[in-house]
Amino acid sequence: MFLALTLTSSIYVNAQTENKSITENVYQKEITIKGKLVSSRNVKLAAGEISLVTLDKLYSAKSDENGNFTLSFPEKVLTEHNIVRIDYTTIGSDNKEFTDYKSSILKTTELLGKQSFGIEREYITIGGVYKSNYQPPDYYFLDGKKIGKRKFEKIKAEYPEYKYLAFYDEVTVKKLSKKSFIDNLYLLYSK
Repeated sequence: MFLALTLTSSIYVNAQTENKSITENVYQKEITIKGKLVSSRNVKLAAGEISLVTLDKLYSAKSDENGNFTLSFPEKVLTEHNIVRIDYTTIGSDNKEFTDYKSSILKTTELLGKQSFGIEREYITIGGVYKSNYQPPDYYFLDGKKIGKRKFEKIKAEYPEYKYLAFYDEVTVKKLSKKSFIDNLYLLYSK
């Protein structure tokens, strides 16, 4: 009786492991977005990179000289609100280069349905002055793990090839960190 129970248990555990692997592999579906970085000011794009930002990993694609890009990432990283960052350099009519970035929060349907992504920021000023005796903290992450400011700065200096992003606007910071009382969010990606 004991031998039959042991044999049945090992077959059941093995079957569970196989089913779990199949489920995990099916869930690793890759999504590819083909699109174009465009300027609303009709300036020439010298360089562009679009990224889907998560705390753990940055999924990026560089654009060609016409702004075309192909961005791929696993389906499992999509959330209700996705952070997209576009880093770009343009050349104006005076042949001077201008480098900046734009962050957007897009619902999954918006992200997957877009074919062109505007590169310039649109500025809106709302509200007034707010003063508080208690300043919200800054948060620092390396590959999705929260670390202290000193360690963050040390790693950033030692590994200049790591991708560095900073977010200062409250809405983006809150969506990425899932915390409401944060001032600025600083991210480093080693991969």
